Amino acid sequence: MPNTDDLNRTVFISDNLPFLQSLDTKSVDLVVIDPPFGKKRTFEGEIKPPLTAQERARERERMEAWGVYDVASAYELGVEYPDQSGETALFKDIWRFERVMRQDWWGEIQDTPLWWLIESTRRTHGDDIAAYIAFMGERMIEIRRVLKPHGSVYLHCDHTANAYLRQMMDAVFGVDGFRNEIIWAYTGPSNPNRWFPRKHDTILFYAKSDRNLFNRDAVRIDYKQLNIQHSQSGGGGIGGNLTPDTVDAYRERGKVPEDYWLEDRDKMSPVGRLSSERAGYPTQKPQSLARRMILASSNPDDIVLDCFAGCAYVPVAAEELGRRWIACDMSPRAFTVVRRQFAKKPELGMTVEGEESEYEDAEPRFEGKGILRTRGPKQMPARTDGGAEERRLPLRPQLPEIKFRQKPLETGEQIWQAFVDEWGTACWYCGVQQPKDRRFLHLDHVEPNKGDGSNDDCWNRALACAACNSDKGDDPDVGKAMDKALESGRIQTQAIRKEVGEAFAARREWARKRHDSLLKAKELPLES
Repeated sequence: MPNTDDLNRTVFISDNLPFLQSLDTKSVDLVVIDPPFGKKRTFEGEIKPPLTAQERARERERMEAWGVYDVASAYELGVEYPDQSGETALFKDIWRFERVMRQDWWGEIQDTPLWWLIESTRRTHGDDIAAYIAFMGERMIEIRRVLKPHGSVYLHCDHTANAYLRQMMDAVFGVDGFRNEIIWAYTGPSNPNRWFPRKHDTILFYAKSDRNLFNRDAVRIDYKQLNIQHSQSGGGGIGGNLTPDTVDAYRERGKVPEDYWLEDRDKMSPVGRLSSERAGYPTQKPQSLARRMILASSNPDDIVLDCFAGCAYVPVAAEELGRRWIACDMSPRAFTVVRRQFAKKPELGMTVEGEESEYEDAEPRFEGKGILRTRGPKQMPARTDGGAEERRLPLRPQLPEIKFRQKPLETGEQIWQAFVDEWGTACWYCGVQQPKDRRFLHLDHVEPNKGDGSNDDCWNRALACAACNSDKGDDPDVGKAMDKALESGRIQTQAIRKEVGEAFAARREWARKRHDSLLKAKELPLES
């Protein structure tokens, strides 16, 4: 029995690569994903209403149970640290090889179509989109592995990188795996000066084999009748809750929708600010979009996977259609959003593991207890298939070297403990004693964190209280942080300010010598 059979209604908070690697081979029926698009910017949305105090407390409790106390500990565990005000939902869509590519994986894919695509993308578009394609390609290889022979994947993208993603999918699934390039068209304000308004997204539909499941009868639509239903009910049709009677009616009359899906005709409008589905993510997709894909390429009780599940549009649609589902996202906020989205549909009778039901009178529509579960970055499922893999052949590239993500000599936990053992629990920036707890005594990067592992070792780290860590920010000038501590009263006099500065210099020198000793012990060259 594949390990996915026990994971229904579970949201994993993790980088989705180790999550995918923990799933059994040939254990998923359908994958529907809406990943970042390679836009080279950070997207920030407004959560309405903002998280309640109880929701924020639940998030903190879960994160602390997983060892996530601040941005630094989240970074170490490969997850994102959500905004603590509870007012925003954001994700970074910025890509660099140093952040996303491991050298061993680069070696594994050499002389495959994917390797050549990444290299050509570097020349055609640049390293940013090439790094994005590498990130997606590594995960798509795992998605292909976990799909059952009849399985399919729907990949949502836009004009930014769709041409490169299409080639990436060809490289991973083979050109014979291509089924459709679906156009999702919509309207809205736009007045560009040098091109036509860009008002569509692309959904790439690929199959693992020529035996892919496609329920053409389940998605047949009588567009004339659908428009009548929609106008009479103020919604519904394919964009509302589908019932067996509705599906039967479509089977009796209608046609399979083409590969262009229109906002008005197909009732698949983008999620506007006033939509009841709105979760706060600026690029959120409507549940009607997920419903059509799930209906077309899965059967009741099949397993649907969404490993970019921030806005929860796939899990809700899968639950409504009687499918089992598994979700994964890097942000702990994703589970709060999933919880909220299901709370909008009390008829589903969903409850949260370990919490009392908010809908005691509601019965789940489908078999099972309807319990939502969440697991953290160290709670990946155990493989039961013996680690069966599907790999490709290697070859050496004849190109200039690129920088790879470096592995620090020690983990943050090891550095923090060594500092505490040597210097105690005083903040290095203000000298105030703190509890022996990483929630209160943070491990700061003196020079701003590069995110590529090159300055994560002890020579660039310092112990900081929460206040000093916040005051310092990304400024490498530690004196400014100490001056702010003096202004706020954490440092009481100029004399103490001088003592704190001298102590900081001594500790930094000790940290550098300690790092050199570690390099020498590992027979590595000293840094210049």
